[in-house]
Amino acid sequence: MNIAIISDFNIGGQPTALTRAINKYTKHKARCIIAFDDSFAYDKDIILNSDAAKKEAADWCNQCDFFHFGRGIFNWPGVDFNKLLNKNNCCVKYYGSELRENSEAIKAFHEKTGVAAITGTGWSITGLLPNSYYHLNSFLTAYGDMKWEEIPLCVPYEKGDPLKICAGSAGHPLKGYDVLGETIKELQQEGEDVELNIIQGMSNKEALEKKRESHVTFTSLHSAWGISGVESMYLGHVVMSCLDPWIMTFFPDNPTVIVRKDTLKRQIKNLIGKYDEVRELGTTSRLFAFINFQTRTILKKYLYLFDLIMHRELYLDGFRNPDIIYRDF
Repeated sequence: MNIAIISDFNIGGQPTALTRAINKYTKHKARCIIAFDDSFAYDKDIILNSDAAKKEAADWCNQCDFFHFGRGIFNWPGVDFNKLLNKNNCCVKYYGSELRENSEAIKAFHEKTGVAAITGTGWSITGLLPNSYYHLNSFLTAYGDMKWEEIPLCVPYEKGDPLKICAGSAGHPLKGYDVLGETIKELQQEGEDVELNIIQGMSNKEALEKKRESHVTFTSLHSAWGISGVESMYLGHVVMSCLDPWIMTFFPDNPTVIVRKDTLKRQIKNLIGKYDEVRELGTTSRLFAFINFQTRTILKKYLYLFDLIMHRELYLDGFRNPDIIYRDF
């Protein structure tokens, strides 16, 4: 198949990661088309920033068999998806804010067209679009393609070190970065040896290097961890996050230190000075990520889902098997 991976932004590097995995491991051919570049500097394919790029992207789409959109469907000169798309040759992958802010319009679109939607593992997103394929845990990272011994490690938490917690500085207010900042200040005023490292204004590669200087990653007080949390687990971090029951149905034994606004301070305090415990939990996190978020495993999930979307009516009788069993990569 020829596959087009299309998105407004290169969201968490996921569109290019999926494209790269398809081209590396399968006989299919994929191109990634991104409308707007950003400062995270993920690898690139086609950016719609010139007439030549728009023509190249349109030419590719006009010969494609399947289309995977990030967050929404949009046209540009030379391509008309009203003519190219049907419910058996495309899907839309949603992330966070667009569903929380536009769920009714999105729901109406999918009910009208029958186009498949993919949501995530957080019920605060998935629950807004209940007819979606919400079982696909599509966290693709650079580490998912590495051998265990090749994946870099964060600095170990040693006696005399401050507990170093890292976090981003963007995202929805519900994620609680302001609460985290105030909590760290309170702990420092109480004499606790803890530091907060804010990671912002740098490429993803630089951010991952910066993360290695910390021992713990805080992701959110709302819903669950995402790509950032998985990256941190690979590095051997302890990950602190809210987790709703929906994600626990997928990963009931995940090693997350679960926090709420009223327990965040206590949970951080419980880790300070617990050198062996933090290192052991970091190793458990690393193993959890390695087992659950291998690039090839996630790629197989996508390919089987694409096959299901393309032949959904045939599968309903229960007698059809996938045309291709992805066992050889």
